[in-house]
Amino acid sequence: MTASTAHAGSRAIPATQLRKACDPLEKGRGQSGEARPVPLTYLGQQRAVESLRFGIGMDRDGYNVFVLGPPGGHRHQLVEEIARAGAREKQAPDDWCYVNNFSNPERPRALRLPAGRGKQFRDDVRALVEEIRVAIPAVFEEDDYRNQLKAIEADTQQEIEEQWRSIKEMAAKENVAVMQTPSGWVLAPMVDGQVIDEKAFDKLPEKQRRELQGAIKRLSEELEQRIENLPKLRKKQHERIRKLDREVAAHTVTVLFADLHARYADVPDAAAFLDEAQRDIIDNAQEFRDSSGPSLPFLQRDSAALLGSYQVNLVVSNDPDSPAPVIYEPNPTYPNIIGKVEHRAEMGALLTDFSMVRGGALLQANGGFLVLDIHRVLGRPFVWEALKQALFTRHVRIESPADTLGFVGTTMLKPQPIPLDVKIILIGERWLYYLLSMYDKEFGGLFRVAADLDDDMQRTDENVNRFADLVADRIGNHELLPFDDAAVRRVIEQRARQAGDSERLSTNIRSLDDLLLEADYLARESDADSVSVGDVIEAIRHRKRRLSRTQERIVDAIQRKTLLIDTAGACVGQVNGLSVVDLGDYRFGFPARITATTRVGSGDVVDIEREVKLGGAIHSKGVLILSSALSARFAPDTPLSLQGSIVFEQSYGGVDGDSASVAELCALMSSIANVPLRQDLACTGSINQLGRVQAVGGVNEKIEGFFDICRERGLDGTHGVIIPADNVKHLMLREDVVDAVQQGQFAVYAIETIDDAIELLTGRTAGERGADGQFPTGTINRQIEDRLIEFAKQRRSFAENAGHAG
Repeated sequence: MTASTAHAGSRAIPATQLRKACDPLEKGRGQSGEARPVPLTYLGQQRAVESLRFGIGMDRDGYNVFVLGPPGGHRHQLVEEIARAGAREKQAPDDWCYVNNFSNPERPRALRLPAGRGKQFRDDVRALVEEIRVAIPAVFEEDDYRNQLKAIEADTQQEIEEQWRSIKEMAAKENVAVMQTPSGWVLAPMVDGQVIDEKAFDKLPEKQRRELQGAIKRLSEELEQRIENLPKLRKKQHERIRKLDREVAAHTVTVLFADLHARYADVPDAAAFLDEAQRDIIDNAQEFRDSSGPSLPFLQRDSAALLGSYQVNLVVSNDPDSPAPVIYEPNPTYPNIIGKVEHRAEMGALLTDFSMVRGGALLQANGGFLVLDIHRVLGRPFVWEALKQALFTRHVRIESPADTLGFVGTTMLKPQPIPLDVKIILIGERWLYYLLSMYDKEFGGLFRVAADLDDDMQRTDENVNRFADLVADRIGNHELLPFDDAAVRRVIEQRARQAGDSERLSTNIRSLDDLLLEADYLARESDADSVSVGDVIEAIRHRKRRLSRTQERIVDAIQRKTLLIDTAGACVGQVNGLSVVDLGDYRFGFPARITATTRVGSGDVVDIEREVKLGGAIHSKGVLILSSALSARFAPDTPLSLQGSIVFEQSYGGVDGDSASVAELCALMSSIANVPLRQDLACTGSINQLGRVQAVGGVNEKIEGFFDICRERGLDGTHGVIIPADNVKHLMLREDVVDAVQQGQFAVYAIETIDDAIELLTGRTAGERGADGQFPTGTINRQIEDRLIEFAKQRRSFAENAGHAG
């Protein structure tokens, strides 16, 4: 078979199979504004939608959801739509407040109130405290209170005066005077009702002096008892005043609290707090009495702190007429997820109280759904462990990470944990899900539902029309110019190209939006009223131009013969392989020279890439498989006495993948048989141990990469690419490649076995083993087997001669 006959043989793929064009759409399909029976965001994601609905509806512990899918899909929109649908079936959850714990202020209490009543309760308590702030000072200014206070003071004063009067009368009978001096009370002798001095006292008869001295001594003891009794009288007075103050305050506070007690009698937590607050206000009525005046810095509690201790800190508020919350937290830091206790600086110290407790996303979503990006959760310190702890305990404990880990030695505020009832939906890539499943033993028990989003969908007629509706929907969402029918069909063809399969359509919404927006921009630049197919094609070309710097440098290096690639002639042990490079959102292919050398040896095929640690594990596996295929296919009864080597020439980076194993085996077989291979053909494909050619990835980019090189050098009708037959269904080649094939300037060949490949590359028949166990004479396979048998004989002869010499 000559090169020309091989080019025109039955293995050449017709141009009609190189690109699957989009058929005309059904009338009316692809028009925006029409009602859709199924949300367009569900398109191609039936399995994931069912999983999400199951996870959201399953009201059991551990049935949280992990949504698997690549970035660029409509993961968040899909999750939000289904979560909100599930939220509409649930009632609004309760409100939560933090209030002062009067018995232990370091442990604020959490109050649960029905949805919508938390805000009202906070406002009612605030209004009540304001009333009390005014009412208590006012009641102590009333005449009734002042009269009772004066009566208590008068009773005490009367009792004190009665005691002094009685002791004075007692002293007068003993001729002793009781006098008050600046230094205190003193007793002095009297004669004829007059106080005498010390000289006059010394002149008195001795008997009289002794009587007076005895009387003064007795009265001194009595006076001392009376003086010691004065604080008791004052204490009794103060107790009576405090009792009066408490009675007055209790009456006032009870009247003010009565309305709130009645209003919140059906809310146990609120009623309990009102009882405690009422008792504390009554106990501290004197401080309320002084709170209207200016506060002094040396007071323990100023008026603001006093009033603030009875306020309500509303941390979660829900609308009773709304469904359960669906919260998406884009920045899942520890405070944003769990909550935090804030502090204020006062005179160089950091102070806090219950009013500075702030709830996080877990509390905001309590009773509903919390959506998080797993890569952001794992990237924030302490968040993942805190999230799992909250799910395990079903409580949210608001505390700092340092306090959680036991690193804080000072006294910290420890708010009462709040019960948690939330469904968490994590969104992330597949590798993160599998990584967590493997290395986090708690993950599987908490996230039991995996919603795996498809990267693409089948390209059926119905799906194509529905995809056209999706395109129209995206156009409407972004307020773009209308796309004509040809433009929409070209967009759909590009989605097949994006999927790398003519029978499937990519569901990556981000790349779809990019194409629509860029085509719209070009249409507006030309002042068009609508987007045409030319605008879509130009948008694709512009995007390639922006991202193709590396590709152009490689093509330039090949054209300048810096990278050696032959596209004409034939060479022994040399073949054009095809590589593909992924650079983010851009992929391109280019040819790479593969060479092989052989000689007599011990049966080893050396992968030079692996030896120098430039070959990946999959590439090394491919070389080992082709070595096994070679030894199993030829001279099975003769020891393999071959020393071969395979290398990607001028490859200075890593090489991975097994898509070059067909080309590598052809180069090896060419070297063994000493038969040249065509350089106007490039080859890609994976081989198994039985010689069957298997599908590879990036087939479109690989074909186009070799086509671009050949076109630059001038297409002569012999150029082409050999691909696995299983890859034909994946072909969505550029229009210029298809045109070249139609004009007979280029060809794409499909092969199923290594024999197909070697026949195309050599122009000779490969040959099949006959009934006698031999390949036909003159075939490539016979030539290879004969050469291997010759190698075995040479090795045996060498071994025998070496033995005799020894």
